[in-house]
Amino acid sequence: MTSPPLPEPRPLARRARSVGLGIPLIAVGIVIDIYGVVNVPGAVTFSSANGGEAKVTGLGTWLALIAICAWITAIWRHRRPVIPMVAGGVLAAIGLSYILLLVGAVHFVRQRPDRLRLTATLVSIGVVLFVVREAFTPWGAALPWLFTTTQASLDDPGWGLGALVLAAISLGVAASIVAVARSRARAEQSDQRADAQLRRADVLTEQAARQAERERIARDMHDALAHRLSVVSLHAGALEAAAGQGDASEMARTVREQTHAALQDMRGLIGELRSPDETVSPAPATMRAIGAMLTEMRTGGQALTSFVMIESAERAGALFDSAVYRIVQEALTNAIKHASGDAVDVFVYVSPADGARLRIVNPVSAAGSAGIPGGGNGILGIRERATALGGEAWIGAYEGSFIVDVSLPWQERG
Repeated sequence: MTSPPLPEPRPLARRARSVGLGIPLIAVGIVIDIYGVVNVPGAVTFSSANGGEAKVTGLGTWLALIAICAWITAIWRHRRPVIPMVAGGVLAAIGLSYILLLVGAVHFVRQRPDRLRLTATLVSIGVVLFVVREAFTPWGAALPWLFTTTQASLDDPGWGLGALVLAAISLGVAASIVAVARSRARAEQSDQRADAQLRRADVLTEQAARQAERERIARDMHDALAHRLSVVSLHAGALEAAAGQGDASEMARTVREQTHAALQDMRGLIGELRSPDETVSPAPATMRAIGAMLTEMRTGGQALTSFVMIESAERAGALFDSAVYRIVQEALTNAIKHASGDAVDVFVYVSPADGARLRIVNPVSAAGSAGIPGGGNGILGIRERATALGGEAWIGAYEGSFIVDVSLPWQERG
């Protein structure tokens, strides 16, 4: 048996954890991009006096507000990663930084792995253009201003190489995060496939155990019941031959024929137990055989009064068709056990418009049953068949008679 899977984190807990991790990311990003305002010409003025003091202009203030608004979009990096990726592209185009662009791109690729190459290409081009602009244009004062405050050092071309190295490291970190995420995703998929295979193995094991039990039941039925029925059929044949002509011979013939039919039904059930995939039974139960069943019972000496009317039997579904026959068969079996030779009243009416109405009535005599053993499973089986088909069954004694009254809704053949 497989162990139960660990419970997944609740959606609210996952969201709270995501927000908790996102707050430091947003705070750090805002600080870096506010400092990145220095990159944009005209956003900050540098004074040669006072050690190269920097003063933020009105443009710089607006750029700082834009950076704050852009980084707020990182809240949606998991659900809508396109939003922070576009906002990061705007910040990179302005010249502040490309960090938010990388954050959005990493989450977008994790959500849409089929767009990995296109996204990586576009983001790499954007970062390269950002570095080229810092190296060969007045943009890019933030990196040198971080390490020195002299105006002359801002024009040193060596800072362009530093921007290139920083861009390569940033792209490498982003690529590593994507690679780790893809590896984890593949590992989770492998675990899911393994769990599915384990569940399938459990199902197959259970099916094999059930089939083994079916085989055991089939062997027991064949070894016990088949032998007894064969002995009854043999003795009935001998009784028929000894009786010669007359009612005794006719009754013996009926016993032999019914025993042979019971053997055939049992062989069919054994075959279904051993081969459950086979849906065709050697002796299918159909309501078209009700008339023949009543004739055989009359031939065997059972008194019957019957009304049987079946319309459009070929249109009936297989389960409905079989249920009508089995219910009538079991009700008659129950009646014979308790009627003690009295007449049994059989009413069978089946039509697509009204469904099936089955009513079997036998007198309840003081003598009790005819000596035929029973465990009460037949009545239970009638109720279960009726319930399974959405019908109703009333079974019980009423004014000196035992009544089986079943109504079934019509089921069309599929």
